[in-house]
Amino acid sequence: MEGYEESLGFVEDILDLLYKQNLDEAAVHVRSARGDQIRFSSNKIDIANTWLDFNADIQLVKDRRIQIVSVASPDIDAAKLQIERAMKVIGSLPERKAYDELPEGPFSYPIIEGIYDPKLEDPGEKLSDIVTAAINSGLSSGAKKIAGSIRSGVEISCVATTTGVKVCEKRSNVYLDIRAFVSPESTGHSFSCSRMMNEIRPEEAGREAAEDALMSSKQVKVEPGRHDALIWYSAIGNLGGVFGSLAGAMYVMMQMSPYVSKLNEQIGSDLISIVDDPLRPGGYGSRSFDMEGYPTRRNVILEKGFLRTYLHNRLTAKAMNTNTTANAGWVSPQPWNIVISPGDMSNDELIEELRDGLIIRNATYLRFQDYRAGDFSAIIRDGLFKVEKGEIVGSARGLRLSDNVLRMLSNVFAVGRNSRQIYHWWMEWEVPVESPPIAVRNVGFTSATM
Repeated sequence: MEGYEESLGFVEDILDLLYKQNLDEAAVHVRSARGDQIRFSSNKIDIANTWLDFNADIQLVKDRRIQIVSVASPDIDAAKLQIERAMKVIGSLPERKAYDELPEGPFSYPIIEGIYDPKLEDPGEKLSDIVTAAINSGLSSGAKKIAGSIRSGVEISCVATTTGVKVCEKRSNVYLDIRAFVSPESTGHSFSCSRMMNEIRPEEAGREAAEDALMSSKQVKVEPGRHDALIWYSAIGNLGGVFGSLAGAMYVMMQMSPYVSKLNEQIGSDLISIVDDPLRPGGYGSRSFDMEGYPTRRNVILEKGFLRTYLHNRLTAKAMNTNTTANAGWVSPQPWNIVISPGDMSNDELIEELRDGLIIRNATYLRFQDYRAGDFSAIIRDGLFKVEKGEIVGSARGLRLSDNVLRMLSNVFAVGRNSRQIYHWWMEWEVPVESPPIAVRNVGFTSATM
């Protein structure tokens, strides 16, 4: 991985090239990273990988026209060639009707504790030790086979502009994803994620996955229809990322969000509050600046059911006559670190409150039938449990989650108090989430089809 000084030096070299062009303004984002991964199946490690990544994205602006180019190596000649090519075509691009200038720096940036662990620069045998502990825990808890992966990374991210912004930050992450099998159809899933290696909990993840796999072996019949449901950690990680991402102003402007024209309206239960908090110490998605160089900030998306903000970069903010929320993405704003506020119930109390219904352990392959309305469906995997009189009585199969974003938010009737940071392989929207389990009335379930 390129070091801090090398990354910053490359940024400055690109800025020197940009200053020489006939541009109104320009920006560069450089990311240098190392990643390590171990995959395992049938109770043993299959493969270990290490890779080095480097990428520089360069935004050029001339006469309200924007061109973005990339280079995949710290080669200043390659960057120069891409910039020269961009300059030849930028005049043919359409003007931005709503344009705002890049921010004038410099800024003072927040220092966020707990987002970089130097131990992950070269984890050595530690990742395999974590895997071994997870496998042993799953087997001792009753699983027949254990599979999954652990992945870690460290990165240096830098943003600089011709308008005076220059900032770099080191970040790290590690997450364990584990599936336990009692039979090919009786499976369980769990995870553990953190910015810091010593906060990964392999024994807990292995035990949770195995216990779900064991419960999945007892089958009960559940008909399609509407059932009260408890959305557990893995599932709310995926759904929470969707709930937050749909507040992105680009989705709203493209009429691809059910939040269109609902700012400051109540769209959910007063029990549900959702915040994008990139300043959270140790937050899996925390960061001190966005892609345009603005200092990040805490943004309340949903406050006791009321939609309080869309997430903006400078261009969407200009188009909607408001201010950036420091969520750039040069192309599209995005949430950094979604936090769903905890309630007051323990996990056991949530199951008792559910009384009769279903517990969804994990939901993935989420697809929208109608983005504007919020209609979606998702595959349920690794545990769909039937609850009767506050007790889990068995596992259901053959059902698919089929509902609507606004209806689910409105039908929240209980929220747990035990939050977890959530990030795992099945989270397709790739937005880190911190959340407790959440109970929802009258969730739709349809028959799964092959």
